[in-house]
Amino acid sequence: MNKDKIEYIIESFQKMDLNMLDILLDENRTYQDATKEVFLEKLNTAFAQLKKSGDTFLLSYKGFCNSEECSNNGCKGYSFVGNNSKKHIDLIFKELDNDVNDIYHCNGFETYETSVETENLIWIDVKNDEKADFKPSIDFLIKSQQCKLAYEELTRYQDTIIDKEVYLVWLEKFHYLYKSFDLPPLFYSEFNKFHTLYYRFNELNDFLQSNDSAKEAVKEFQTIDKSNEPLLLKWLIKYEKTGDNLMLFLYEDIDFEFPEKSECFNVDDFKINTSDFWYIAKFKFLFDEYYWNMLEKYNTFSNEQTTQYINENSEMSNYINSLSYHIDKRNNEL
Repeated sequence: MNKDKIEYIIESFQKMDLNMLDILLDENRTYQDATKEVFLEKLNTAFAQLKKSGDTFLLSYKGFCNSEECSNNGCKGYSFVGNNSKKHIDLIFKELDNDVNDIYHCNGFETYETSVETENLIWIDVKNDEKADFKPSIDFLIKSQQCKLAYEELTRYQDTIIDKEVYLVWLEKFHYLYKSFDLPPLFYSEFNKFHTLYYRFNELNDFLQSNDSAKEAVKEFQTIDKSNEPLLLKWLIKYEKTGDNLMLFLYEDIDFEFPEKSECFNVDDFKINTSDFWYIAKFKFLFDEYYWNMLEKYNTFSNEQTTQYINENSEMSNYINSLSYHIDKRNNEL
């Protein structure tokens, strides 16, 4: 082998040419402890993400692993940076006899050029069960197949706009499987795919629990004279719990002021029918428009107290963003 092969491999990464990498990488070697086939699948996913972000070419910058906690510390490699998005893949290249012996993702990579502009790091993540030497048990195979089938049952709806009836039934059907994991199974492929998908849709289910309250709040808000501050404060305090429950309802595809204008919003690669969340989105728009201004106006904590409570993880930190607490405190001090 000569140095030219390594140069061709680097060039193939720059061009995001998976077919050429398939030819150049050795069938009998593992890459990031995975077979060549699995490693190329991971690269294909990463390349697709870069292309979706508008990248047509990856700029390569030499560098090294600068993580003291990593066994690859000091090893050399390349940062491949998207020519438009600046998203990047950082890889360690281990060379042997003028050939690439192994390739590893690096999350502590540092380029020799300090002026390189980058945005999000794209991970090449090989799970434990995707490694070439993984030996699954019968129980593992059964559960992995259950997760795979559950995942595929919902993903068949990816090309349609999904109503709540679809995913609520799916959540109930596979609740037992989700609860069979004591902790999120981050290091196993099919387990993690199912668990993550279930978690994301269960978030929607949690938000839907506030729909009746949000609907009531929106209708009540229409009867309020917004210039009457005591009435407005009463409304905000009454629905403070609902606002708290919906604090993380932050899907960017929704027009919160006019949710009826948004046909759907995205959850990962799924299109969710916005009509199931009209009152939730509208309530959040109204609540957030007034709540935070009123909280700032009636806040009874000094900046020093707020910082202290946060740093000490004090019980008082629970009241920093509670308008009802600060209103009660002011009334008690009168």
